[in-house]
Amino acid sequence: MGVSRLRLRHHILVAFTFLLFASTLSQLESEFQVREGSKKRTGSVVLSRFLSQKQLSGPGSSPPSCRSNCGSCSPCQPVHVPIQPGLVMKPLEYYPEAWRCKCGNKIFMP
Repeated sequence: MGVSRLRLRHHILVAFTFLLFASTLSQLESEFQVREGSKKRTGSVVLSRFLSQKQLSGPGSSPPSCRSNCGSCSPCQPVHVPIQPGLVMKPLEYYPEAWRCKCGNKIFMP
C-alpha cells in the first residue's frame, strides 16, 4: 500500500511538472510570435534604409561621413567622382573613382 501511494504521488508530480512546462513553453512561444511580428514590421524599414544606402554606396566601398569636411558650406554630401589617371592626389588612390564630399559646385577631400 505504501509503494502504490509513492507511485501515485510520483505520477501526480510528473503530470504537474509537465503541465507547468507546457504552459510556460506556450507562453514563450506566443511572446516570440509577437516579437517576430514587430520585427517584421520594422524589418521593412531597415531593409529600405539598407537598399537606399546600397544605391548610394556604389561598388566596393561605403560613402564617407562628410560632416565638417566642407567648412562652412552646407549641405555637404558624399559623391562618387572619377579619378583622372594622370592626376594623382594621394598615392593610395589607384581606383578609377573615389568618394569626395560635395557642397554646391565645390568638391572636398573626406
